Amino acid sequence: MGTSMVQLIPVSELAPGEAATIRNSVIKGVLTRASAELPMPMDKLVVRDIRAASDILLYSKGAVHSTIEDWSCVTGATTGAYETMATGNNADQRWIAIFGVMTSAELSCTALRFNIGGSDRVIWQLQNLKPGDDDNMVGFCPSGIVIYPNSPYTISRWVMVGSAPAFILLKGVVIEPRGKVISP
Repeated sequence: MGTSMVQLIPVSELAPGEAATIRNSVIKGVLTRASAELPMPMDKLVVRDIRAASDILLYSKGAVHSTIEDWSCVTGATTGAYETMATGNNADQRWIAIFGVMTSAELSCTALRFNIGGSDRVIWQLQNLKPGDDDNMVGFCPSGIVIYPNSPYTISRWVMVGSAPAFILLKGVVIEPRGKVISP
């Protein structure tokens, strides 16, 4: 097995067009795997953006955003610890591929930890991202993070400022059979 590039690379450190190359490569890899595992031709699968509440169960102050499809949330009262940002079991016949993150310059949360299938897969340090024109607080992961169908997952954020606004948008897609959510 080759080296996995799971680090978060600030967008300013990527060559022009490399962010799109990372996104397209991750999507192609997961789409190919989903097509083979179902088995189903790729044109019968839909690639769509992740929904914050419906797909990953985003938490705010310890409660699930049950109906709000918004990446903004409020941290809990505990500081200096990981707090659950999203948790659940991925749906059957649904792959979630996360290839980047965008956050706000006011970092109330400084890291993300992805636990998939019962083990930590990666920790992204958000303080590597820079505000302003260079990065605009955006980073990409060359290998992506994949949550497979029926897999348990927990995405945690390291809270530096308790009870504070947090904006952490996961850049990624959901790949699933046509008709589950979208029937284009």
